[in-house]
Amino acid sequence: MSTAEGLARRARGRARRKLLIEAIAVLGATAIGAGVVFLVYRHSIGSPWHVAGMAVQNVSHAEGIQTEVAVAADPSHPSVLFAASNESLEPEIRVYSSTNGGRRWSAAAGPTFNPNTCAWGDPSVAVARDGRQYVAFTEKSICIQGPDLTPYLVVASRPGPQGKWTVRRVTRPAVKFGFDDKPAISVGGDGRAYVAWSRLLGRAYQTTVVSSSSDGGKTWTPPRVVDRKLAQPQLVTVAAAGRRTLYIAGVDARYGLWIGRSTDGGRSFALRRAAPLPGNRASTCLVFGKFVLPQQAVRCLGPNPTLSVGRGRVYLTYDVNGPDLTQDAALAVFSPSLKPMWRGPIGPTKKKADQFWPASAYDAQTGRLWACFYDTTGDSDRRHAWFSCTATRDGRQWATPLRVTGPSASAEVLWEDARIYGFGDNGGWGGYVGLTAANGKAHALWVDTRDLGGNQEEIFGGTLSARALEQRQG
Repeated sequence: MSTAEGLARRARGRARRKLLIEAIAVLGATAIGAGVVFLVYRHSIGSPWHVAGMAVQNVSHAEGIQTEVAVAADPSHPSVLFAASNESLEPEIRVYSSTNGGRRWSAAAGPTFNPNTCAWGDPSVAVARDGRQYVAFTEKSICIQGPDLTPYLVVASRPGPQGKWTVRRVTRPAVKFGFDDKPAISVGGDGRAYVAWSRLLGRAYQTTVVSSSSDGGKTWTPPRVVDRKLAQPQLVTVAAAGRRTLYIAGVDARYGLWIGRSTDGGRSFALRRAAPLPGNRASTCLVFGKFVLPQQAVRCLGPNPTLSVGRGRVYLTYDVNGPDLTQDAALAVFSPSLKPMWRGPIGPTKKKADQFWPASAYDAQTGRLWACFYDTTGDSDRRHAWFSCTATRDGRQWATPLRVTGPSASAEVLWEDARIYGFGDNGGWGGYVGLTAANGKAHALWVDTRDLGGNQEEIFGGTLSARALEQRQG
């Protein structure tokens, strides 16, 4: 073999060894990169909060979609619970009753004012000390699927779970094509019922009004404007405190989150700003060109404010855009005269997670304020949300949250697909949850997104006890 041939062979051998080394290096780098990606982006999905719910069950058991649920307890008999929700397939709302503290529920079609029309939805419920149950909702003047320009307010009441309904249309339209939207109802210790809602008073002027009844819902006073300085107010919440004292709160384009008090049975109110609201959409979400339409459930997805009156305190819970660009549940605390006392987050805020669609309720027996919400803590992608609750005695320090149930809900379904396709809010958001508290227990109702035998979104219910909350602390 010539010298030239030997040199060529040695050169080819060196080239093969070099290619092998380069291939090993590339494969090694790829493996390291894949490992880094796996370690960085891999995350386990599971809420860190313990499951402590009792009597967790499907409350609605109905085809289609049930959303926008509200619940209240009988102040004199806390084991008697009353709730209502939207319904997508039938021209009605749904009502739910329990007489044993949420261990068992019954469901039925809700009342109607006119059997030839159909329910628009947005139910709100309350129970008086004498056991009378109230539900406020809106009906559509034309029973067709999709949005309607002229829904009107209806309040129905009955003497108890088995009583006969008294159904009244609260008032007639103020203007041509006038509408009523998104009511809230509460009953004071003196038995007077108050209902507040959004009402069109001019082609481009809608505002928040209040009416009341002292005869069990048979007659209602003419609606009064809460304050003409409010700019496109919406998402109203009310809490009656007895002796003709009424607290009211909501969202508008001027204050952000506002709160008010009336000491003359809703005839006049003193208002103040309750909290800033970054990303507030109140100025635009109801406005379509030169007109204002009843679209709160469709476009005004917002902070879900809830008022509760405690011992020397008025509590306002709400949802807000946090500094880390996630949704945070928050609380503003006021004195009975609405002097600000405290404002801050609800529950842990160290991990980047969403807490959304909060609801709250005050337990007069224990002095605790409960708050429940969907919480994505445990999923860094924030796609899974666990319905969780916590409580406080002073508004500042919150107990470690507890989950009412183990399964998570799909945050994407809750935000995007929990809509009413049918006689209710066509394309509307169904994100409201219900909460009431009494005798050391919190009774929560929420929207479950699992496909339970083809029933789509269902209303689930469950109970948490103060004892379970205390056992998990520390």
